[in-house]
Amino acid sequence: MIHRKTTSAAIARPIEDVFDWITTPAHWPRFSPVTLAIDTARPDRPLRAGERVSEQIRVRKWREQFDWTVETVERPYSCVLTAGEARIEYTLDGDAHATHLTRDITLPVRILEDLLGFARAFDAAADVAQQTIVSMLENPLLHGPRPDHTADAFLHEADPLADEAVASLVTPAGDTTPLEQFLGGLYRGEPPLEGLPEPMQRFLGSTDLLPPWACAPMLDAASKIFLDWGVLAVGAHLCASLPETYVIPRIAKLLDITQQLDKDPVHADRRLWFTVRMCFDVLNEHGLDGHGLGAKGSGIVALQRLRLLHAMVRLFVQRRLEAPHRLAALSSGGLWDTENGQPISQLELLHTLMTFSHVVLRSFDVWQCGLTPYQHESYIHIWNVAGFLLGIRPELLPRSAADAARIFETIKERHAAPTPEGERLGRALIGFWESLFPEMVRAEAVELMQYVVSTLISPETAKINGLGDLPPFSPHAAECVRGYLKVRDRVFAHLFEDVPLSQQAVALVVSLLIRKKTASSEEQSGIFDIPDVLYARWAGQDPTAVLNS
Repeated sequence: MIHRKTTSAAIARPIEDVFDWITTPAHWPRFSPVTLAIDTARPDRPLRAGERVSEQIRVRKWREQFDWTVETVERPYSCVLTAGEARIEYTLDGDAHATHLTRDITLPVRILEDLLGFARAFDAAADVAQQTIVSMLENPLLHGPRPDHTADAFLHEADPLADEAVASLVTPAGDTTPLEQFLGGLYRGEPPLEGLPEPMQRFLGSTDLLPPWACAPMLDAASKIFLDWGVLAVGAHLCASLPETYVIPRIAKLLDITQQLDKDPVHADRRLWFTVRMCFDVLNEHGLDGHGLGAKGSGIVALQRLRLLHAMVRLFVQRRLEAPHRLAALSSGGLWDTENGQPISQLELLHTLMTFSHVVLRSFDVWQCGLTPYQHESYIHIWNVAGFLLGIRPELLPRSAADAARIFETIKERHAAPTPEGERLGRALIGFWESLFPEMVRAEAVELMQYVVSTLISPETAKINGLGDLPPFSPHAAECVRGYLKVRDRVFAHLFEDVPLSQQAVALVVSLLIRKKTASSEEQSGIFDIPDVLYARWAGQDPTAVLNS
């Protein structure tokens, strides 16, 4: 039998641009959630009549390879590709300002495949592809010239909008009480909104909505990655993102300064918990929905809070304050050399953002999670949206997963360097985790975590972090931790028994650190409490049973 799906959409771009973009095979895996790979002689330019393109497709468990031949090209109005009974036709109509694009796809489908839901799944994927095409083509950030992401100028630029908002809640005498009260209310979802200074009102109004180029299907796809692979995502943040953050000397310096104020481990615990909690808020289902402080959109609120905290730190390291706040110790003359750049600058924000996006994706690839190209692009996209809300200049954000990898490595190549602060932070990270693991399996858990770290970061990065001599891994450590978790019914580990060793190791480590939100506060295992529904999903249980309980 033959299955046919037609989609169409209006796109606010010149017809020639749309035609050239849609007929460039390199873009297909980026916008199509069912395209796994393409192979052709010239993937980075528009197709020409007679050329061939091999495309691998997966729809649920159905996999197929189509060897397309370009039958006709009439730029910029139509392009037809055929592969036996399969056919794709692009039809365009428009002018220099707008284009109407129609995609007509015909595929041969076996009856059994159709009974198993192929048609419904393929149609849904085609609709997602069409929405993504519109979003990518209308996103001005994906087109035009690029800045030099490593330029020193971006070390001297921070976030004036947030800096002015924070400063407006500090009295001339340096009293930060109004600022702390506001941030505390923002964390609880009930900040005092009456009587706020104009700079803070302007900040909240400017950060309360997603950017116009945010793509809903890609945000949904990124959230689904987190729902499916969240245990590993948490492990990547802890074992790869943090060490990669420490390689930039100025970031390491600032983190080291603030860490010295946190001799009480409760403060370190709280800082780390806030970071992981922000990831949950952004990546969880509907995390970036809604408007600011509404019932939904917890990710937007979390990003507003983090952006203001960044501005608060900048204030304390650059201005003498007499307020009785633990960060007031940062306010000493000459503590931060602003002549060589702003603290938490645009460049440093960009690097840190990509430890949340690119470094986690890189870890998924190490763990052989099998994410599709569309999923890679979606994960970069959701963190680009987060980066925009965090105050990063939009033109600095990566345009694709490949672009993110290039930018990240370029920044490291120019700015990464070993420092005493970076080494202290890396070694302190190992010590901090050691203090969190249950004493009964502490040595084995640290061994597993060190193994995970060594599989996710390069030897050069490990050396900068003082982690170049991590001890070897032994299977005995995994068995000890697994036995401990089974006795205590920490079921995340069960899901990773038949997967590569690196996945098993990180799942075991994270299982020791996560617990249900409703778990007793006296429970020995777990410092990161997560919603019971999410816990149930990661544990392989029925989340609806939790909702109905």
